[in-house]
Amino acid sequence: MVSLFKRIVGGKKEAEVLSKIREHLSAIKTSCEIFYIALEKNDIELLKEVCELEKMGDTLRREVALLLYEGAFLPVIRADLYNFAEVIDEVLDTLEDTSISYTRVARELDPHIKEMCLRVAKINLKMSKYLISAFDALGEDEDLRDKTIKIRAYEREIDIIKNDIIKSLARVEVKTYWEGKNLSDFVEDLVEISDYIENAADLIQILNVSLR
Repeated sequence: MVSLFKRIVGGKKEAEVLSKIREHLSAIKTSCEIFYIALEKNDIELLKEVCELEKMGDTLRREVALLLYEGAFLPVIRADLYNFAEVIDEVLDTLEDTSISYTRVARELDPHIKEMCLRVAKINLKMSKYLISAFDALGEDEDLRDKTIKIRAYEREIDIIKNDIIKSLARVEVKTYWEGKNLSDFVEDLVEISDYIENAADLIQILNVSLR
């Protein structure tokens, strides 16, 4: 990874920015792994780790912004890199939101709906791994294209599962308005993760052009 980025950009500050961004991406993968395990085992305590990773992500985003402000990269590229760091952070923010919303519905979640949610969480994890691979493929057009195509295919798969979950939710009896809202919020947060990952993949393609 380092040798590829040095070949693309050369400078020490630039390499540091890209290294921090990759660390940020790794935090997404770890959060997706933790969330999937917590959902599978109904381990609410484990979800605290997702919140800690979100805090770490905020720190990384600020560090990237500071390095860019200090002059890393040409001005025309800085906006793309900052936008990318912002979208990465939104993935972690949404993972935290999903973790919090799950704690409100864990006891009432229908087993069939939970099974579909597990499928979504597993695909989110796969997408997070492909996102890292896409970032590592900067400068390798064909390899990068293959990985971003895979990410989009996974996102479409989640859209299909989302429709199935919504149909199942419509048949669930809820005792109060808030119980229904909490269920709806949890599903919306869960499927939104893939949207942000796809947005990040699109920005990687823009970066691939900008860094030439």
